Amino acid sequence: MGYTALYREWRPKNFEDVVGQEHITTTLKNEIIHDRIAHAYLFCGTRGTGKTSTAKVMAKALNCLDLRDGEPCNECEMCRKINDGLAIDVTELDAASNNGIDKIRDIIDDTKYPPQESKYKVYIMDEVHMLSVGAVNAFLKTLEEPPKNVIFILATTDPQKLPITILSRCQRFDFKRINQKEICARLRKITDAQNIECEQKSLELISRVCDGAMRDALSILDQAIAMGDNEIKYEDLISILGLVTNEYLFDITNAIMDRNIEKAMIIVDKMVYAGKDIQLFIKDLINHFRNLLMVKVTKNPEEVLDMSIENITLIKEQGRKIRVEEIMRIIRILQDAENNSKMSKQSRLYLELSIIKMCKIEYDTSSEVILTRINKLEENLKSGKIQIVENNDGSKSENKEKMNINSNKGKNTLNKTTAKKEELELEDVNTNSSLTIDDVGRAWTEILEKFKSRRAMIIYASIVTAKPYSFKNGIVTLEYDSIYAFNKARLEREEYKKTVNEVFSEALNEKVAVKYIIKEDDSIEENKEQLLKQKLDGEIPFEVYDE
Repeated sequence: MGYTALYREWRPKNFEDVVGQEHITTTLKNEIIHDRIAHAYLFCGTRGTGKTSTAKVMAKALNCLDLRDGEPCNECEMCRKINDGLAIDVTELDAASNNGIDKIRDIIDDTKYPPQESKYKVYIMDEVHMLSVGAVNAFLKTLEEPPKNVIFILATTDPQKLPITILSRCQRFDFKRINQKEICARLRKITDAQNIECEQKSLELISRVCDGAMRDALSILDQAIAMGDNEIKYEDLISILGLVTNEYLFDITNAIMDRNIEKAMIIVDKMVYAGKDIQLFIKDLINHFRNLLMVKVTKNPEEVLDMSIENITLIKEQGRKIRVEEIMRIIRILQDAENNSKMSKQSRLYLELSIIKMCKIEYDTSSEVILTRINKLEENLKSGKIQIVENNDGSKSENKEKMNINSNKGKNTLNKTTAKKEELELEDVNTNSSLTIDDVGRAWTEILEKFKSRRAMIIYASIVTAKPYSFKNGIVTLEYDSIYAFNKARLEREEYKKTVNEVFSEALNEKVAVKYIIKEDDSIEENKEQLLKQKLDGEIPFEVYDE
């Protein structure tokens, strides 16, 4: 006889061998022991969770000649016949390929005859949701009131497709996904029985990627044994599955947190040329950020995370560098990428687009981004950089900036002579520049967004009231109305000059410097607090302290 696959060789022979479904096997054994057997059962659950295997064990237990505490003996004549598929009273039917009304009518006619050699006639119908409408209607009456000693065991991976008339006539048992520890213990039992050398981390990897399906786990184990010649190596397993190591996950996460798109793209390129599955990588990356989230929101992540202590330590260290709302934003972006990649062959493209979106926060207008900015504003409020001010009567107080600015009407403007003097004091930055003031105007929105992305909200609030005036020799001149003179004074401080020049240079793709002038205006100075509030679309009064 030829080789038998592991999932067939190690198919459960009794209820105890069924892994991870104790809530079902215990109930079935008790029904058999106390002779409370129903006429129809419905086994629901995802692939590889033990539905068909449990159905076969149930058929043996119902007809076993030497039943032992609800378990089949696997030694009597009936048990051996059922195991070998030779029992004429136990019928297995694949409803996916036998879904017509004629096949159901044959079964209905067959149920009229009593069992020939066993106690019960058992019909095991797999993938029963594939039955045609006519077949279901013909089957209903027999399913509801079958002849004595006839039992139906229906199995399906998609119970939602079954009509309620079928569901209401059966005892329903939902098979859950098998957890990783139980799968790992079962794999260890098999490898020990077959004298196969295997590291624990290899078995843990198989139990993780099989998605709760024991059959899938045994298929992967079978393939790994064949490749390693009775020895399972972790590196070979990684190659078989097309997975990425934790090193890739940590590296690309660091690149995303550093907003380094080039580094992230290099990592993606390495994975593609190494033959890694992009869709699996997206899933692993989602799971990685989920682990980061658990570290941030739980006091004892060791109880929540199913991984080694060493990896948990690395996760904790990486989690200190990122906010909770940022993690939630990234998970949402990756989920969108996963959904799009399933419907397209451009998995790499969607991954790269998601990375760009994660790194360039100014391109994202989601609620998570807004929440991040609000939290940053709250931190500034707590630190004293921004302070809420309210009078006892509830009215808003006057803004009191700690700036030595003379706001008298006669001193709030600068004449052209002063502007020229300042221009001479500022050296030419780039005499070969070909940019014009129109180029600055086209990049204005991007410049403002860059200040937001850097969380430089004080600079943003100060510069948003200006408008491009001129560009010459690498010097950008911004013009303020006289009522915004206090913003000019603020931005001329050394602590802000560097940031402003860097942002403008980055947006215009060449080295530039920024200077400011005040437009002559005789209008009455308005309340500065109110003006700033209007620009920021705020509803509460606050003060800005620069010192």
